[in-house]
Formats: sequence, C-alpha cells, structure tokens
Amino acid sequence: MHFAPERPFTLVHPDGERLRGLIHETRGDTVGIYIPGFASHMQGNKARLLAQTAQARGRSWIRFDQRGTGVSDGSFAALTLSRCLADVRLLLKLIAPRSAVLVGSSLGGWLAVLAASRWPEQVRAMLLLAPSFNFVQRWYGELPATVRAEWARRGMHRFQDRYGGPDYDLNFDIVADAWRYDLLRWPPSLHCPVRILHGGADEVVPVAVSEAFAKAVDSPHITLEVLPGADHRLSGQERTLLDAVDALWPQEDGRHV
Repeated sequence: MHFAPERPFTLVHPDGERLRGLIHETRGDTVGIYIPGFASHMQGNKARLLAQTAQARGRSWIRFDQRGTGVSDGSFAALTLSRCLADVRLLLKLIAPRSAVLVGSSLGGWLAVLAASRWPEQVRAMLLLAPSFNFVQRWYGELPATVRAEWARRGMHRFQDRYGGPDYDLNFDIVADAWRYDLLRWPPSLHCPVRILHGGADEVVPVAVSEAFAKAVDSPHITLEVLPGADHRLSGQERTLLDAVDALWPQEDGRHV
C-alpha cells in the first residue's frame, strides 16, 4: 500500500529564526505532534516510528527539530523551556483551528504539559514518555557547588553528553528560566486525557517524578504505566508506545489499526 509522503515545512519566529519539520496531512481534524527530548531531533528512532505509523494509520502528523537542533535555526547553547515552548506554540498556530494529540518524550513531556495548560482549546490528549519534569532544577542541584558558581559567573558551561555524543555548551539562562515551570510545586489543571509511560529501570529520570506528578496534577483522566526493566529511552517498548497512541486518538478521526 502506498502512503502519501511527509512534506517539509518552515515556520518563522518573530526574531527571524526558522523552525523546520515534516508534516503528513490527511483529512482528519486531529494532528499528532511529537515533541522530542533534550538534544533529540526528528530523525530519532521514536520520531520516525511515530511518523511512519501515523502514515500507515491515515493520521495527520508532525515531527520537527527544536531550535538549536537538527535543521532548525538557532544555537543549542541558548536552550530554555521558554524557547522550546514558543516552538510548540508556533506549531499549534500552524494547525489552528484543528486540535492536537501531543506525544512528548522526556523534556518534550514537560513541554507537552505546559502547552496543554496554556492552550487547552487545542490539545485533545497527551502521551508522556518518561517526562522529565523539573530535570533542570534537579540536574543543577546535583552539580558541585564550584561548577554552579562558575556557570553562573561565566554565563556558559560545557557539559559531557551522557550517551557518548559530543560535548555541548549551555547558557545559564536555562536554569533561571526553568524555575518558572515547576510543575511539581505548582501542578496544573489538565482537561484532556493524559497517559504516562515510564521505564522501571530509567537511569535518567526517576519513576518517582512521574508518580509525584500523577498524584499532584488536577486531572480526571490521567494514568501512569511503569514498564518493568525499561530504560529512559523505552528501548524495546515500541508496541506499547504505538498502542498508547491508538488508545488516545479521537474516535471520530478513525483508528486504522
């Protein structure tokens, strides 16, 4: 069977920086949007799997590179939640007045919840994959005091990638900005169905983070599934991931499974 291909798109922020991604369009009212994690991009395994499955299911779908990653403009060193949230806002404006199912991985899960709490009229459902709520605050607090002081003084610090990739720089702005988005201290009210998948052997974000969020958030439709033995990337859990998207997808748009 032949499926219509994705097409590239470019969106421009008010400051001129360009956000680029790929979109697959159908006649359905709902659009799936995959929000990648920290330093991830739209060519990652989960991003491609979700896009390919959406095409097979006949669903509209977007994958994209956040500014500072992949083919989008900007410097990764300038990463803040506010910048990433502005990227998601631009995507929601692109599909308006259509609604979205947000699938957020790690940092993308944190961003999905922020987006849903700010623009509830457009978010129909959310799937959060090992969401890293407050990871910036936790990460910063675990750094040696000398590193924290040097980072604040210089405004920039170089970090080692935990997965063996190249070292990267980050501006201290990410720390100050993150305190505005503390979802554990100030849990939001969410109107839409929310499902969380979290690996029981997650080596990056403790399962307790998702458990605390699920207890604190004001939502009548939230479920948390802990996957025994699964790591932060949810390796080997592709079937569970795709089944979760199917379960959340609005019935009126069809579920071609």
